[in-house]
Amino acid sequence: MKIYHNIHTRSFRILWMAEEMGLPYETVPGELGSPALLAVNPSSTLPAFVDGDVVMTESVAVLEYLGGRYGPTPLTVGPSEPNYADYLQFMYLGEASLATVLTAQIRNQVFAPEHQKGGWIVEDTRSAFTKRLEPVKRKLEKSPYMAGDRFTAADISVFYALNLLEFVNLADLLTPKLSDYRERLKSRPAFQRVVARG
Repeated sequence: MKIYHNIHTRSFRILWMAEEMGLPYETVPGELGSPALLAVNPSSTLPAFVDGDVVMTESVAVLEYLGGRYGPTPLTVGPSEPNYADYLQFMYLGEASLATVLTAQIRNQVFAPEHQKGGWIVEDTRSAFTKRLEPVKRKLEKSPYMAGDRFTAADISVFYALNLLEFVNLADLLTPKLSDYRERLKSRPAFQRVVARG
């Protein structure tokens, strides 16, 4: 199992899931535009995940793949379990509704010419993310994790977006409950192992 990785990208989700499950894997430095990355991901984006003949490039899909292929694991929630709908909802919300909104801001901040940085995109990102964060805030009023009382891959998905907020200068959107949630997840040994790997 190979994971093309940069700690600041969505590949972090995959390493975290693999660490939580105790799966063996190899990391490959994710150099955008490199022949090695282009060979497995012609979009030249991270992550890129290779497991034998399987090649995947969507981080949330890889989380589902790992849980389904190498489970059973308490990190996934099955259709017969009571929090299945929440699990699915927040698994996808973490990427489609949260992280994706921040992508425009990150690209503006990192890649835009100096005279085009900031502007409309900054306020639009703040407004959109604030609205899309509401389901997470409401969920944490009812339970400690996105799928109820246990940590799952849905938390890994949502955490990635929350952890980007400092980078895009939106850390003020973290309420005390959101900050507590984020810190609880950061304290997990598997999370710490991924950070230590860099």
